[in-house]
Amino acid sequence: MSTPPRRRSRRLASATAAAPSPDAPPPARLLDLPRELLERVLSRFNSPIDIARVAAVSLLFHASLAEEGIRLWAQEHGFELPPPPAGEDCAVRWLCYSALLHESNRPARAAAGERHSVFIGEGRLSSCGSAATEGEEEAEEDEEALPGLLGHGEGVTRLNTPTRLPSTLGGERAVSVSAAVYHSLALTADGAVWSWGEGNFGRLGHGDQQDQLQPKKIEAFAGQRVVAVSAGAYHSLALTADAAVWSWGFGVFGKLGHGDEETQLLPKKVEAFAGRRVVAVSAGGNHSLVLTADDAVYAWGVGESGCLGHGEDLSNQLPPKKIETWAPG
Repeated sequence: MSTPPRRRSRRLASATAAAPSPDAPPPARLLDLPRELLERVLSRFNSPIDIARVAAVSLLFHASLAEEGIRLWAQEHGFELPPPPAGEDCAVRWLCYSALLHESNRPARAAAGERHSVFIGEGRLSSCGSAATEGEEEAEEDEEALPGLLGHGEGVTRLNTPTRLPSTLGGERAVSVSAAVYHSLALTADGAVWSWGEGNFGRLGHGDQQDQLQPKKIEAFAGQRVVAVSAGAYHSLALTADAAVWSWGFGVFGKLGHGDEETQLLPKKVEAFAGRRVVAVSAGGNHSLVLTADDAVYAWGVGESGCLGHGEDLSNQLPPKKIETWAPG
């Protein structure tokens, strides 16, 4: 009896049937899309870092395509990215950092101090609250009312509703504010910083300890573009577009980050962060925090309450120190 022929396996038959014809066109590729459409596809990525990664692994992916994709990503998230500065040798890297910087420092259009609040509306500042020291019911009768806390000039020490400040900030629009116990900071669209309130310990950054009854521009930042500010109880922090951290004010406990306890009447660059991509700053009562682009957090200043996050070490930290136990989720 003859043996019946073997059947070809279904898998083999399926593979044979699926084999492409040599005359068939090559499969479509992402890079075959029209450039304008491809830029739009890239702008839908979750992060500019993802766009940069795609560009890094493809020899056919031009840097200019990644640059435009990141710019469109920023536009779709509600902001514009400026051109890279002169001397920047990697535009994609710079644009990624700039986008992350903006995302980490969303403009604060309202800020709460201890006894006052500051608001931004249509690019103008408003404030309300009381400049009375603790225990005084009527600020007008308080000879020790906090000078300039509300920013409305001499004699204005109590406002129960948000009231627009007289200052126009040199005609520039306010984009972000930070309020502390004794003073306030405002950031304008052109990257300038304005401060007002009690000036002792140099917390206002004007090179002296004079009180400012209305917002005054910090001239030390001329030629710099500030992208974030934070007002602490006795000191202030700022972050410039080149990733530099600046601090000024009362230096006790090392909260300025310069490795000493010297008071600074003018903004001084924190050299500990040279070469690091800082994306956010925050000033507390007697300590400070910084966040970098790689999700590292640095803390310095008074440590007795454990607020620095350095574990069992509750000592004051004069130079900035990385929080080793921090693991972003």
